[in-house]
Amino acid sequence: IGKQPMYAVQLVEVLFKKGFDVQLSVYGQGSERQKIENYINENQLESVIFLKGNQDQETIKKAFGESHFVVLPSLSEGWPKVIAEGMFWGCLPLASKVSCLPNMLDNGNRGLLLTLELKQDVVMIESILNNPDDYKEKALHAIEWSRQFTLDVFESEIKKLMRS
Repeated sequence: IGKQPMYAVQLVEVLFKKGFDVQLSVYGQGSERQKIENYINENQLESVIFLKGNQDQETIKKAFGESHFVVLPSLSEGWPKVIAEGMFWGCLPLASKVSCLPNMLDNGNRGLLLTLELKQDVVMIESILNNPDDYKEKALHAIEWSRQFTLDVFESEIKKLMRS
């Protein structure tokens, strides 16, 4: 609830119609699937938007490795694991300003914080698409930050806590 996949679809649609070479793969099986399928068909987006449904961890990991961005325009989040995973694999996050996301993204230094205003967000994404150096810098910061939170680090920290 509140993941707003249709918003991600509309972001990519606008960028595509402006001439950007973009695609979106949507993972998961939610209640909006039929609505999104209809939207894709009505707007001739079959070559741009792909609904992948639920997939295993290996498939998701491979998708992260082949992607430039991870998009999460949620209205609310607990711990946004998908953002942390995407960052780990080098995907630049495009996420709403909920939960701990502003901290995770260092207020925009490790990704883009979506306003959930379509025109404003498109302008922000266009800016990063038109500036590969800025994209690379932010993506590198995202990778560096996320890789300090591996299972080995967590295990080590737990052991330290247990010794205290």
